[in-house]
Amino acid sequence: MKPDWNGIERRQLLREAAEAVLVNVMQPEPEIHPAEVLIHELLVHKVELEMQNEELRRAHDALEEARDRYVDLYEFAPVGYITVNREGMVSEINMTGADVLGINRIKLINARFSSLVAPQHRDRWHRLFMSTMEQPEEGSSVFELDMMRADKSVFPAQINALRIQPPGAAPVVRLALVDISTSRQAETELRIAAIAFKSQYSMMITDASGTILRVNAAFCRTTGYSAEELIGQNPRMLHSGRHDAKFYTAMWASITNSDSWEGEVWNRRKNGDIQSAYLTINAVKDVDGIITHYIASYLRHPEPPLADTAGPASH
Repeated sequence: MKPDWNGIERRQLLREAAEAVLVNVMQPEPEIHPAEVLIHELLVHKVELEMQNEELRRAHDALEEARDRYVDLYEFAPVGYITVNREGMVSEINMTGADVLGINRIKLINARFSSLVAPQHRDRWHRLFMSTMEQPEEGSSVFELDMMRADKSVFPAQINALRIQPPGAAPVVRLALVDISTSRQAETELRIAAIAFKSQYSMMITDASGTILRVNAAFCRTTGYSAEELIGQNPRMLHSGRHDAKFYTAMWASITNSDSWEGEVWNRRKNGDIQSAYLTINAVKDVDGIITHYIASYLRHPEPPLADTAGPASH
């Protein structure tokens, strides 16, 4: 543990360091004039003060760097941070929070937080706010509210509310606010996709390398294979042998260029029957534009199976 600035040990260390700096200065002998002893002591004290100032400067610089890091973390965090006082007014808000709300931060300070909540959720906010403020100890709660931007557009937000009791001050509620529009939309799309996947149309999902990851019940009925037999396999197992290499080259050229392909295909069922279907293939990409999956859909019921006159599958 480092000694305090006013501690005896700290003083002794500075004294020894200052004496070392002045090692070339003649040490006064007892018989030397008292004035020379005083000059020596003043020089030692001067060096001590310079050392103290240097250490104080370094400590100040370290505090400034730490403060700047904190400000950056607070202001530009991926979450909006808002402090609401017991009157329900915004007393603090970071840059992210202002950006999410689309309102200048100056206008947000001392604004009533309920004015930022969509009208249909204001009563709910008041109940949640009062419930949080009345907690006997610091505690948090998580809930969702529809918030309102400056242009009156409404967006869903997830809010983490934490009651804080500063020493000697009135309690406040600190909010961490996240715009969940994207995740809410994704959930909606997933629900729609899940319903579509259960439709009467045959559907298959593969990864980027073409390995089958999932098939729906209609696909199993169409091909005669069970899901367990199909998952982990490659769609080549369904090739009928009626399409040559040029057909598949053109198919993948279309998928590469436009992320999709559609056309008539002939597939071989598990029992060996060959049937036609109108197939669409769509590529799925991530946020970086990299293909992650392919979705194949048969948009109409297959024609009645035909006798296999093309010989064994070759593709």
